[in-house]
Amino acid sequence: MYFMDFQTELEKAKIVIIPIPHEKITSYGKGTKKGPEAILKASHELENYDIETKEEPYLKGIYTEKPTDINNIKQYKDKFIIALGGEHSITPNIIKTLPQENLSILHIDAHADLKDIFDNSKDSHACAMRRTFEINKNITQVGIRSQSKEELNFAKENNIPQLSIDQDILETLKENVYISLDLDALDPKEMPSVGTPEPEGLTFKEIKELLKQVITNKNVIGMDVTELSPKEEDLISPYTAAKLIYHCIGYKFKNTISQ
Repeated sequence: MYFMDFQTELEKAKIVIIPIPHEKITSYGKGTKKGPEAILKASHELENYDIETKEEPYLKGIYTEKPTDINNIKQYKDKFIIALGGEHSITPNIIKTLPQENLSILHIDAHADLKDIFDNSKDSHACAMRRTFEINKNITQVGIRSQSKEELNFAKENNIPQLSIDQDILETLKENVYISLDLDALDPKEMPSVGTPEPEGLTFKEIKELLKQVITNKNVIGMDVTELSPKEEDLISPYTAAKLIYHCIGYKFKNTISQ
C-alpha cells in the first residue's frame, strides 16, 4: 500500500515514507504494529491539494517503502524521510542512520521516554529518548505531561529542554532537525487511538502550527510519527495522522512544488 496511492520511482522522489510496523514491548494499548497500514489507508482519503499550503505536495514525488524491520532501516541521501510506527522505540534506530553534524532532535510527546529501563527492557518505547540521547544529546522535548521523577532529574542534569507549546522552541534547535512525533502528544479527544493516551494534550492546530514553524525555519531532514493504535470504530485518528504528514510535506516543499 502506498501513501495517497502514489508511487514515484525512488530516484525521482523527494519524499520517502517508511512503514515500520514494530510492536514488541507495548505496555498499555496494543495494536501499534497496525499503525502504518492504517495511516497509509487513511491517506487515500486526502485531497491532492493541501488547503493549508495551497500546494499539491505529492508532485514532489512520494515513494513508499515496503514494511521495514526495525533493524533494517536504510539510509536515504537527499530525501525527506517520514517513518510510520509502530512503537516509539523505532526512533533510535532511525537516528543512527542520519548524519549527526549540527543535528537536533525535536521530540513531541506526552511522555518523556527517558527511562533507562522499563518492563525489563532497555529498548522499550518508554526508553526511546534515553537511547536516542546516547546517539545525539541535542534533544528538545515539547508537550511532556507525564514522567517519573527520575526522568525529570535526568532531563535537568543533562540540559534537555522540556518546553510548552508557547515557549521559544526554535532557539533550542540547531540548523538541522529531526522530528519525532508521538501521536499521544495530541489530546485524546482529537487522537483517541494511541498506545498510551494522556489527558490535557495539544490540539491539532497547536501541533500543526509548531510543525509549520520548525519546518519553515529549520532544515528538517526527516521525522517519525509513532504510537497510533488503530481501532475499527475510530476513523479520526489515522486520518488526522495522515493529514499532519501531508501538511508537513507541504511545509517542507512550499514554493518549490513546480520547480
